[in-house]
Amino acid sequence: ARERGAEFRMSTPVQTILSRNGRACGVALASGAREEFDAVVINADFGHAATNLFEPGVIRKYTPAAMQRKRFSCSTFMLYLGVDKLYQEPHHNILFAKSYKENITDIARGEKLSDDASVYVRNASATDPTLAPPGHSALYVLVPVPNNRSCISWDKGIVEAFREQILNRICEKTSMKDLREHIVAEKIITPAQWERDYSVYEGATFNLGHNISQMLYFRPHNRFEELGNCYLVGGEIGRAHV
Repeated sequence: ARERGAEFRMSTPVQTILSRNGRACGVALASGAREEFDAVVINADFGHAATNLFEPGVIRKYTPAAMQRKRFSCSTFMLYLGVDKLYQEPHHNILFAKSYKENITDIARGEKLSDDASVYVRNASATDPTLAPPGHSALYVLVPVPNNRSCISWDKGIVEAFREQILNRICEKTSMKDLREHIVAEKIITPAQWERDYSVYEGATFNLGHNISQMLYFRPHNRFEELGNCYLVGGEIGRAHV
């Protein structure tokens, strides 16, 4: 991109997407500076962008009130683990809940965390040993959970208890029986952190829900229908609707 003339500005938060005569024309930065462009490409989470990055009145279809009426996807509880051991496990591993229907109901209703959750484990070091130092591995653990419209507080006690539950399930269902003893680095991301730290609307990591009225053509289009010269490329937007 740089070879073709692109300029990258890191740590330069955008406060508002500017518009004129129904078209995006630039951005206002948090520093107070204003920059004009021929087009604006938005890689932010759509729910966050629609409710935070446009001046009042610019967006009519996806107003904050309208977004509150829409359904949103589940969230995810994440464990990123640096492990000082190599495990003979597949690159992808899905540990399904014993009662999958009950697990899905818990996620959709958002009333509680499942006692028996489904867990995805990615052991990418089995495929790419350069992801961690020699003899070490990098594990990525994803657990679908309710988004922040739920009544779950994600306080320290809940986080620690759920972490233990997930590690117990991994140790029980895989060959990684001694996983706890080999964790040397760890990062947790909860639904609350997805929203607070990463600007994911309602912590819904897969964006708008996938009910029939919000799928395919009915999702926000990549060439944003509400504003000319504006393109949406953030996660889970209607990919084909250019």
